[in-house]
Amino acid sequence: MKVLTAEEMARLDRITIEEIGIPSQVLMENAARGALLAIESKFPEAKRILVIAGKGNNGGDGIALARMLHLRGREVDLFLPLGESKGDAQLQLRIFRNLGLEELKKEPDFNGYDLVIDAIFGTGFIPPVRGRVAELIERVNLSDVPTVAVDLPSGLWADSGEIFEPSVRADLTVTFQFPKVCHVLYPSAKLCGEVKVVDISIPTKLAENIWRETIEPQELRLPRREPDTYKNREGHVLIIGGSRGKTGAVIMAAQAATRTGSGLVTVGIPADLDRIIESALIEEMSLPLEGAERLSFLGIEKIFEMQERFSAAAVGMGMDRYEEGQDILREILLRWEKPLLIDADGINNLADLGDLEILKRRKAPTVLTPHVGEFSRLTGVNTREVAPKQFDLARNFATEYGCYLVLKAARTVVATPEGRVYISTRGTPAMAKGGVGDVLSGILISLMGKMPTEEALKLGVYLHGLAGEIAERKMHTESLRARDLIDSIPEAYKSIEKFLYSTDTI
Repeated sequence: MKVLTAEEMARLDRITIEEIGIPSQVLMENAARGALLAIESKFPEAKRILVIAGKGNNGGDGIALARMLHLRGREVDLFLPLGESKGDAQLQLRIFRNLGLEELKKEPDFNGYDLVIDAIFGTGFIPPVRGRVAELIERVNLSDVPTVAVDLPSGLWADSGEIFEPSVRADLTVTFQFPKVCHVLYPSAKLCGEVKVVDISIPTKLAENIWRETIEPQELRLPRREPDTYKNREGHVLIIGGSRGKTGAVIMAAQAATRTGSGLVTVGIPADLDRIIESALIEEMSLPLEGAERLSFLGIEKIFEMQERFSAAAVGMGMDRYEEGQDILREILLRWEKPLLIDADGINNLADLGDLEILKRRKAPTVLTPHVGEFSRLTGVNTREVAPKQFDLARNFATEYGCYLVLKAARTVVATPEGRVYISTRGTPAMAKGGVGDVLSGILISLMGKMPTEEALKLGVYLHGLAGEIAERKMHTESLRARDLIDSIPEAYKSIEKFLYSTDTI
């Protein structure tokens, strides 16, 4: 599903009305009816409802919704804090009054209602809210009444994941035809609550050139094994990393790669730590490389001598951050001729190296998987600015350096060298644990070893988030371990298969 900005949504509205010929009032009626159905599903017991509507089209949606709720037998009050409506909203207000209904003349006591519907500002609004409406929003938030936002919570900016104060804190947001940036990026997504996207008859093909997109299960491509396959055909991946005190990172990445489907998994680690690694691995193999507590630059020549054995490599998990690590990264970037994933301390060493231009010299696919802090070290962007701007930051980096970027925050974004950006909305706060990123790297490198890179990253990120949700249901939000995700990968696969090949939902 495409993710739009305010300007993009306005353009699609205009094309639908002026070129396709669907009247704007039809779109408004469709929006109100879609919101009505979503509200009846989510809040079936709400009898007394307050609708707060602005002057523009968002207010018109709200006024039409108030009328529909009234006709369904609900006790509805309409409050217009900005005064008389204009444009299409004015017609909706006239219809409302023609039914013998009147809007409230003064601000009500919110606690007398079962539900408050916010239809003050829509996608065209640019924060901040000031004056009387700002005070009104604060009073809505202080009440204990569940709140539904029409299109987006008033006070937010459609184009940003940033929170602007004051903004309505909604339990449900009903948006139209496409989600907007504020609905899918954090921290603004926290204020949207559950987001429901309803069809209002804008043709989806109009958005085909939009470069932002959510990862949907029906669009995923699963690996398929031929009846006569064998282990080498299913990918042999090399995972390079580990250091004293951080051996668990490569162990979890290796086990995740096996669970995800790699035919063979080899872990390249400092030779002095081989006994520790081998005691934890059963299906996976170890490749002792020169090094005591950390990998030595002298030991990596062995990797290149064996390069033909492998289909893809990952580097950095538990590697440690040190000067020789920078030299190792540079050499791998220059000489590894197959798909390469760089994670964790691999990214930190690359940042310390200070030569991102080296990424442009690679011919084979290169994937970087930084979390917010690592991306900040890599680019100099302040950590507070990363999550609200994930789409643009990820796209700019991937296109500038000709690589794939998997930017990890509360939501994970995948950006391609061609400028496409995908966001996964799967996952859970329970996954905020050490080692979860190492599991993701193992999943991704496994799929990169047997699938085209873009398809591998989309599937891997979605699979990882879904495995986290499944593991949380089995365990507890506070008790989830990274290793629990590995155990949940098979069930996550089955859930996706069930969705793709049956009518069930995940």
